[in-house]
Amino acid sequence: MKSELALAKASDFYDFMTNLPSEIYAHWLREEHYEARVVKEGKNKPLGNLIYFDQNIGKKYRMKFHAIIRTANRPTKIVYQMRKFGISLPGYLELEFADTPNGLLLKEHIRIGFKGFGKVLDPFIRIVYNKHFFKEMDAHHKREWECLAEILKK
Repeated sequence: MKSELALAKASDFYDFMTNLPSEIYAHWLREEHYEARVVKEGKNKPLGNLIYFDQNIGKKYRMKFHAIIRTANRPTKIVYQMRKFGISLPGYLELEFADTPNGLLLKEHIRIGFKGFGKVLDPFIRIVYNKHFFKEMDAHHKREWECLAEILKK
């Protein structure tokens, strides 16, 4: 999914998404976002930072999970990998930021599933992470990025 956000800046989005300051997060989509915070800083922070997320995705999906930052190229790219119970899961959120003359071009890509032999488990993963989930996630992200652009302008 791509989002074009007027007057937003790649560096502002990158800094926010790697640090998640709670005083700003508390005002970002209040009806859907409950909590996000850096739980543990990585040795090469923000690379390796462990972040806790608690949010609603639409009306059906409540997501509470940890994510570790696997890629951190300021200000252009962040890749999070989901973790649950201390185990890295085959779920990734990749965010790419590019400044344009009109603001920010944000590209996001969600990958859920195994590579190699683990692919045999993918049909079970798709029971939860199905077309309806991704439709709700796209709508959530559209609201989320537009709202964050407004907050970061202030």
